[in-house]
Amino acid sequence: MVKKLGDIPGKLTEIRFSGLFDYEKLYLEIYNWLRNHYYEVIETYKHKMVATGAEVELAFKGERKESEFIKFGIDVETHFWDMTDVEVVVDGKKKKLNKARCTIIIKFKVTLDYQSQFDKSEFFVRLFNILRFTIISNRTILIVWVGKLVGESYRLDTKIKEELGMYTAYNAY
Repeated sequence: MVKKLGDIPGKLTEIRFSGLFDYEKLYLEIYNWLRNHYYEVIETYKHKMVATGAEVELAFKGERKESEFIKFGIDVETHFWDMTDVEVVVDGKKKKLNKARCTIIIKFKVTLDYQSQFDKSEFFVRLFNILRFTIISNRTILIVWVGKLVGESYRLDTKIKEELGMYTAYNAY
């Protein structure tokens, strides 16, 4: 018997922005938010120079063990186009900011049995399938664990929007 997947993925939001922002503060805000919420963070970075400016792809992959059976994951994928450095006068002081177009995608994933404890024998695989699809129903998983992770993801979304200075920086969560 084959063990059915224990991953419950979802795409939360896609932020599109064009304008002035502080790239370093945005980077630190995302990284520190994930670390402060006890996620182990892995980053990937790509940088390419083109005629109109820099093209930067930065991805954060955060994972946190919620229990012995459940693991949370939040992925933040950023893509910046035409990024250039700009000096701006803010409150009478010169400040170095970045001007770019960007897309920020936040994805989440709840993983059940991330340690593969139920892969040891066919009996355990059947037990996992019974546990996953009858005892712990999809409704329970969605309400308890996915709901908690979606709330956290929306708080990260709000932090990113506040850092970018967007008008829609507040949400119901």
